[in-house]
Amino acid sequence: MLAPGIALLGAVTVLSPYVWQETWRATGFAPGFIPFHLWCWLPFLVLAFTAGKLGRLGGAAFTAALVAGTVATVELTQAFDDGSERIGLALPGLLSLAIIGAWGLRAHPRGGGKVSRPLVVAVVALLALVIIGGRVGDVGETDRMQTFLVIGTSIALEALPFVLLGAAVSAAIEIFVPARWFERIARLPLPLQIPAVAMAGVAMPVCECGSVPVARRLIVRGVHPAAGIAFMLAAPVINPIVLFSTAVAYSGRGATEMVLGRLSLGLVLAIIAGTIIARNGGGNLVANARKSEPSKDHDHSDGRLRGFVDHLMSDLLLMGKFIVLGAALAAALQTIVPQSVFTGVLTSPFVGALLMIVLAFFLSLCSEADAFVAVSFIQFPVGPQLAFLAAGPVLDTKLVLLYGGTFGRAFVLKLALVIVPVVVAGSMLFQAVIS
Repeated sequence: MLAPGIALLGAVTVLSPYVWQETWRATGFAPGFIPFHLWCWLPFLVLAFTAGKLGRLGGAAFTAALVAGTVATVELTQAFDDGSERIGLALPGLLSLAIIGAWGLRAHPRGGGKVSRPLVVAVVALLALVIIGGRVGDVGETDRMQTFLVIGTSIALEALPFVLLGAAVSAAIEIFVPARWFERIARLPLPLQIPAVAMAGVAMPVCECGSVPVARRLIVRGVHPAAGIAFMLAAPVINPIVLFSTAVAYSGRGATEMVLGRLSLGLVLAIIAGTIIARNGGGNLVANARKSEPSKDHDHSDGRLRGFVDHLMSDLLLMGKFIVLGAALAAALQTIVPQSVFTGVLTSPFVGALLMIVLAFFLSLCSEADAFVAVSFIQFPVGPQLAFLAAGPVLDTKLVLLYGGTFGRAFVLKLALVIVPVVVAGSMLFQAVIS
């Protein structure tokens, strides 16, 4: 049912501007618009044919991107600027090439070192995507390239100190904090255990990458799965380093409101998700957590200091590459994508929140640095920016792999079904209160 569902959703999305777009609503449907409708529907058809190979999670992620891309296409084609209209007309084709490239990489047989037909198709599609996208977006323009480098470098330089601090604290917790400190919490009644463990995230400055193994250890050692999941989702959002970096990023732009909003929404999201996902005891979560537990701990025979340095460097290298990649993507969105794409319907609290959740998923930033990226999206109101800050640390591309390998693939889908509506509702409430 996945392929027909994606095709049907695409048809609804392509025709939806007759409801929410003023120009389309005034003009009405005409046979002359059919080629454009089919062009916008093409990425959904490509995804429908390839979704089986991409898997449920890949299909869901691309579907969300296609919905956002279709909305952006319509907005850009209605712009008066020739460059914006050119990008809007090219966007469905670029999205189709991205899907074909992802399909080819997934369909390529692993091992053996042979070049397969899907791999050739993937390479050709991705090269075409880069070349056509660069030409359409005028990437080679000198002023635009300089702007890209300035924005990307500034984001990375502002974020890296907080990543280093977070990696140091995470390594110190791993090496110096005794496990029995957590085991005492397991004896609390469940109605107290879930919020207590979630609130422990305030005193546990770990990023989202570090919170997953910590939550796994908590569950394996007796903490209720609901409480372990609540900690895993709360720690990357409400810990002091993240809140401090948020205050620094939003200094002079409503830092107090944004810090309180992120703290409140992150805590509420963690408690709700933990309670719903593991309400029946989470037997599968415990089994999967035990299965993914390493057979032995790291070798710290050379002393705690050596273990601390090893964990610090491992965490810093892991998170650093995501920071650089995320900064580059954020700079590209700010530089290449015309500002008109973020006007109109995309700045509404509901659609803006959904789009920012999609952006947070693909940017895959560390929670200790994502505030510097969120604040750069000045086209969005503060509500959608809060959605970016709340959703990114608990659901992004790297976390999908970590979650799936630790708690099973079904857990990822359940988590997404809880996170998206809670974050959207919370961000809209925050926008209403701030306004």
